[in-house]
Amino acid sequence: MRAVVEQITPWHPTKVKLQWTVEDVTESGNFTFHVERSGSSGGPWTDLTPAGLVNTFLFEDPLDDEEANTLSLVRDIYYRIRMIAPSTCEFYSPVVNLDGLVEHTMMDEEPGNPARPIPAAQFEPDPATGITRRPRTRDARLRLIKRTMLRNMYLMLKHLNGIEYALLKRRHFGTRCEECYDPNTNESIKSGCTSCFGTTWVGGYFDPIYILARRLASQVNTNVSPQGKDDINKARIQTLDFPHIEEGDILVERVHNQRFLVQQRYFPHVKTISTHQTLAVSELPRSAPEYKISVDLS
Repeated sequence: MRAVVEQITPWHPTKVKLQWTVEDVTESGNFTFHVERSGSSGGPWTDLTPAGLVNTFLFEDPLDDEEANTLSLVRDIYYRIRMIAPSTCEFYSPVVNLDGLVEHTMMDEEPGNPARPIPAAQFEPDPATGITRRPRTRDARLRLIKRTMLRNMYLMLKHLNGIEYALLKRRHFGTRCEECYDPNTNESIKSGCTSCFGTTWVGGYFDPIYILARRLASQVNTNVSPQGKDDINKARIQTLDFPHIEEGDILVERVHNQRFLVQQRYFPHVKTISTHQTLAVSELPRSAPEYKISVDLS
């Protein structure tokens, strides 16, 4: 079981947004997260959330002190997530900088983390230095370019063609559903469960996150069967690259309360910079249990 930083995005003018997940979950209950920041990959670390964040996956660092500066081309800022599992065991995520690079020394003596987990697609530690790297954005100047591009797209969505959506992130950790979860198969055995909505985790989805996005061309497919005719509305939705959206998440259009299931996602790049997400979605029928999830439509 481990915590991994999925996304880190410097935001205009000086904010930093982080998103993480829990992989290889082996426990059921409340998970508490502490976001820690440092000017060095080796510490010392400042706990930005002393009270802890319970069963969540997002954090926004306002960077309201002078020591942290996202505009610097020579200094960097490092983050890590300290996770406290329901059993009170502690786990640490790999350290990431503002470009998503992982760079740290493997430290066997760190409590609760005898061997730092290495995320998928990350290079193995260098035998001589024990340093690992996960290259994404190599040049710090590209980070500033990306922030400008994100701001421009955000302004376009806000003032021109954006629509308000509520993002329902599918749960991957928390408390297991007692009504439908089968521990032998790790699957839901009850169709249409309104306790977990088929995710096997109580609540099914995290609290809504309200974002701006634009809908591209839609395609309506008609299926004819002896029982009648069904129209399936498929569309593409484009939004910023934060928060990170995955297959199985749900987007709710707040104007008409249309709910779309994310089936595929694409990440267009400009000079190796990911600036937005394009999502292939399918509209859920009004009889779907996901319409019972409470969302503020005002």
